[in-house]
Amino acid sequence: MKKMMKTIAALLALVIVCGMFAACDSAEKNQPTAPEASVGDAVSGIIRVKAGKDIYNDPIKIMVISISTMGVSNRLYQLALNSQASAYPNITIEFKDSEYDPNKQITLLQEAVTQGYDGVLIEAMDPVALNEAITAAERAGIPVISNGAAQPMCLHSMHNRMEDYNNGWRSGEILAEMCGGTGTAIILDAPAIQKPSARMANGFQDYIEQHTSITLLEPPIGIENWSADNAQIAMRDVLTKYGPGEITMVYCASDDIALGAMNAIDQAGRTGDMLLWGMFGYPEGLQGVKSGRMTGTMFSDVYVQYSMLFYVMLLHIANGLTSYTGGYEATPYVEMPMFPVTADNVDNIMVASRWFS
Repeated sequence: MKKMMKTIAALLALVIVCGMFAACDSAEKNQPTAPEASVGDAVSGIIRVKAGKDIYNDPIKIMVISISTMGVSNRLYQLALNSQASAYPNITIEFKDSEYDPNKQITLLQEAVTQGYDGVLIEAMDPVALNEAITAAERAGIPVISNGAAQPMCLHSMHNRMEDYNNGWRSGEILAEMCGGTGTAIILDAPAIQKPSARMANGFQDYIEQHTSITLLEPPIGIENWSADNAQIAMRDVLTKYGPGEITMVYCASDDIALGAMNAIDQAGRTGDMLLWGMFGYPEGLQGVKSGRMTGTMFSDVYVQYSMLFYVMLLHIANGLTSYTGGYEATPYVEMPMFPVTADNVDNIMVASRWFS
């Protein structure tokens, strides 16, 4: 626990440092950071260089594109971003619902360009489909910062990602230890469209297949849209197929999915019949662990992540900076740590999460 709190403190320090950089002297901010692009540039097309903005006085408009405003994660993103933006009355943050549709995300990115937004934070649904629209925004002088499982493959200003594969592997270690390395498992996985870049279940599956005698009863079951409702339906079908005592553990690629699985298990009267593990440490997941309905989850401090992204965005806007004007050779990224949560430490994690104040 002490190690975890030190890591969270270090992440908070990073947020503060980013904020300090964003608050550079306005005279310096108002100078472009790179010359106009030439025909000989490695990336074809015109690159617009914008002057930096005074982040305390100039009107600033940031678009946030979530995969869905109905998801648990979006509620947490809004809490973190609105909390940080409250100190900047000149900054407007607009949250957009892409309804799990990559095409709608493309349209919203295009609107960000045509309507003069200063920056875009996006939780990409598809790592490839958005490449052209993100590239167009960056060339237009709009920094695009992405977050989540699907990392857009094109060059952009920053990506915040999780330790996806390693956390699945670690989850496998923990669950295997709990059951003595034997038994059976079900995997409720990420949506098919995001599976190439959301590899939590891959890590879990690789661990149990390589280091245990645990049998995977079914191929990983993709849960479309990370939906608790879809997960509940899938888990209900699994419980119909396998009776009491036949499933040792259920691994879920997110707490949204775990919530659906919890509901199906409860409705079938089989609470406590199997180990149930989630991912991300959303409020419902932490409450599930505290109540005993879930065995555990992996906690990621979303508040710290989105606070950091807010200040990295201000750093770019303050300096008129994008991946192109900054001459980035690759998309910078931060890989956020995650921490296992069980009944032993859930109370402390709930305090650290800020969702239960």
